[in-house]
Amino acid sequence: MVSAILMAGYSNKRAVKKYSRLVAENYGQKFIETGYKPLREFKTVKDGVEESKPLIQYTLEILFTNDLIDEIVIVGHQMLLEQRLGNLINRFKKPCFIVNQNTTILPDVMTRFNIIPKKVKHNSIAGNLIKGYAASAACRDRKHALFVASDSPLTTTEFIERFLNIVQKYQEQAALIFPAVLIDDNKDKLGRYPLKLVNDTQYQLSNKKSSYARQGFRLSSLMFANPHFFNINTANTAYSLRKCLAPNTQLRLFRITRSLGYPNVYSKYFLRKDLSIKEVENITSEFFNGSLKLIPMTGEEATYDYDGTDIEYRMITDMLKSA
Repeated sequence: MVSAILMAGYSNKRAVKKYSRLVAENYGQKFIETGYKPLREFKTVKDGVEESKPLIQYTLEILFTNDLIDEIVIVGHQMLLEQRLGNLINRFKKPCFIVNQNTTILPDVMTRFNIIPKKVKHNSIAGNLIKGYAASAACRDRKHALFVASDSPLTTTEFIERFLNIVQKYQEQAALIFPAVLIDDNKDKLGRYPLKLVNDTQYQLSNKKSSYARQGFRLSSLMFANPHFFNINTANTAYSLRKCLAPNTQLRLFRITRSLGYPNVYSKYFLRKDLSIKEVENITSEFFNGSLKLIPMTGEEATYDYDGTDIEYRMITDMLKSA
């Protein structure tokens, strides 16, 4: 059985404004999110009737009804979550706890995971991750947990179960396991570009490839990980680089790969175009100081996360209504 950590953290107003400028400058999109994103209402249709519910609820309901998940830990704004979701949580017998994002990391947790305070602020992504994990049965048993983003309402039960069945083969050898979701076109339905890689794994999903034998992949809302076996102090840096929004972020990423002993990543990706999934695994494993595994999977809808833009809100709403 699996502990699920549902990540529902939030950024301060200054960070939100900075991100909104990046979105406007690099994507030309309007950023509309000003409140607590996990509780942004989205409309869907059930039994022919339109209904509205918070973004996080779509994922939470799936975790509650999934037989492979035996407990849920939510990390976020405890008061708002309890006010909005308390009745829903009480309807289910499955254990579900809410950890306040603003609580400090306990001293014994800091010691256990060798946390450097300057690198892991208590309310950062890494701070929330480790607080959620520390509150779970998985931590007590030194096992992997399923980390789930709260902003991907189209992630299905079927996708989660397929991923959990695959990771059983790799949890003894990999500290972090991610789905690498195949994107068959140059862009996904939200207009986002995938990472183009050579698929040199055993999971061959499609014969459709570029002239360089590359296919497109994006990460989903899921991660299966055990913080006992990778360096949690690297998590915030990795998260800040995940989207490569700005050119200086891209340069920073290539500087990091050079320092890890991979000086030709830029050339391999942009010029030779032969960077492979296994090479990405090797690079990121060096960075995290723990083995990382990418599992190519189908299920593009699991990559559609709501970052806070107007176009995302409208398109995801349309997808939910037609699902």
